[in-house]
Amino acid sequence: MHDPNPKLTHQERKILEGIEAGLRSDASLNRRLRSLGHSAPGTGGAGGTWGGGLRHRLGWITAALGVVCVALFLLAAVSSSSGPLWVFAAVWVVTAVCLMRLLVRAVARRRSAAARRRAD
Repeated sequence: MHDPNPKLTHQERKILEGIEAGLRSDASLNRRLRSLGHSAPGTGGAGGTWGGGLRHRLGWITAALGVVCVALFLLAAVSSSSGPLWVFAAVWVVTAVCLMRLLVRAVARRRSAAARRRAD
């Protein structure tokens, strides 16, 4: 049977340690290797699912919802009907949730960037 961990000579171990030390000192390679495999299947990693595309467009969707909120608010203010006010309230809640998700994601990105800086 073939041994998966063959014995290395002292010289081969020294050469291997030198190669590993050189690779560890490369900060960009280290960062890329740490980020491999962090996207779970179906979350928009390499597969490019619809949810992953939606996550990347959340900022644009939130901005569009904000514009719609302003338009509906103005329509509700001018109108004497309560319909536009209820539609405004519903769209405003969705916009607020999107804004909170953007905020949480930004805080998480900052924390992970700070942790990477401390690790390097």
